[in-house]
Amino acid sequence: MTEAWQPPYSASARVMTRSLIREMLKLTRRAGIISFAGGLPDPATFPVGELKTITARLLDQEAHLVLQYGPTEGDARLRDALAQWMAKDGIKIPPQRVLITLGSQQGLDLVGRIFLDPGDLVVVELPSYMAALQVFRGYRAEMIGVPLDEDGMRTDILERTLADLARKGRRPKFLYVVPDFQNPSGLTLSHERRQRVLDIAREYQVLVVEDNPYRELRFEGTAPPPLAALDRDGVVIYLSTFSKTLCPGLRIAWLAASDEIIRQCVIAKQAMDLCCPALTQAIAADFCASGLIYSRVPQIVELYRRKRDVILTALAREMPDGVTWSHPQGGLFLWVTLPQGMDTETLLPAAVEEERVAYVPGVGFHADGSGRTTMRLNFSFPSEADIEEGIRRLARLVRKHLPSVVKAS
Repeated sequence: MTEAWQPPYSASARVMTRSLIREMLKLTRRAGIISFAGGLPDPATFPVGELKTITARLLDQEAHLVLQYGPTEGDARLRDALAQWMAKDGIKIPPQRVLITLGSQQGLDLVGRIFLDPGDLVVVELPSYMAALQVFRGYRAEMIGVPLDEDGMRTDILERTLADLARKGRRPKFLYVVPDFQNPSGLTLSHERRQRVLDIAREYQVLVVEDNPYRELRFEGTAPPPLAALDRDGVVIYLSTFSKTLCPGLRIAWLAASDEIIRQCVIAKQAMDLCCPALTQAIAADFCASGLIYSRVPQIVELYRRKRDVILTALAREMPDGVTWSHPQGGLFLWVTLPQGMDTETLLPAAVEEERVAYVPGVGFHADGSGRTTMRLNFSFPSEADIEEGIRRLARLVRKHLPSVVKAS
């Protein structure tokens, strides 16, 4: 009997894995499940009326432009607007050094495509954004994690790690960091450590990829400047998006870097998709020109601040002793740690089937496979009532499966 034919996949394709979060989103659409899993904005924040008006005007007056192919670099008006948007945070980058991308995920893929060869080193936070790890694995990179504390990445360990690698004659291609309200932990890199990251990167000649999608969503405290605003040596590649402040469906994001890096990214993007959709870029450009992108952020921040407060209060009321969690000053997520001996990945089927509640196990955010006791909870998408009920269900699950030694104490 002839053996079944197998497609001749590349080595890179063979190491690709499905996104756990994207797969879970399918599961959690089942009726009755309260999901803390996906990093979804609240649909109440989507400016449907304004988008209808802008889109109708564009199709009525500029259809010959917005329904046509556009330049790979992106819509000129939008690139101008994004340069102004970044300037408010002290990032002085001209429009010609801004590349529009189809979501930040494409920006990450472009970075991987132009820098990574099989076996190259990438330094990441521990834990780190799961979809970034997925990209870097796809390019067969070796990832080294640097742990976090309440002030973000441990720069003492970062320096020691790079020094050890240098002694072995190895140098990472780049350091990947989410400095504001980090996904998944919700933690923020302190001002002092941001400067230290740049000093270390300069000393060891390592690029810094700053992924900053949540910066605008600050509920309290003083915002440290982006690393790109502190950068004086051109070591930072800056990624951001309007997915959290406008809506994710338009897939408007951007990459800002040196002229040379932008040129390389443009060449790579041409081979990917030629250009981003002209219509969605024009919509975003109009949204910026009208000032709406600036005026609506405070309303979004207030909504998510209330939800953050609700989930923190519910956790404090419902969770048993031995469970800890982060207290984010902004963003969409917080990070829960269960007592030793528990495994959030093993618990997930019981959470979904028995308690009808979903979360993301922490192991997928750890480049080294650790984090078994941790989970990420999203508070932006569920309603306040669902947050209350969901945490009750989650706490019931945790109490049911607590290790006997914890129960006894």
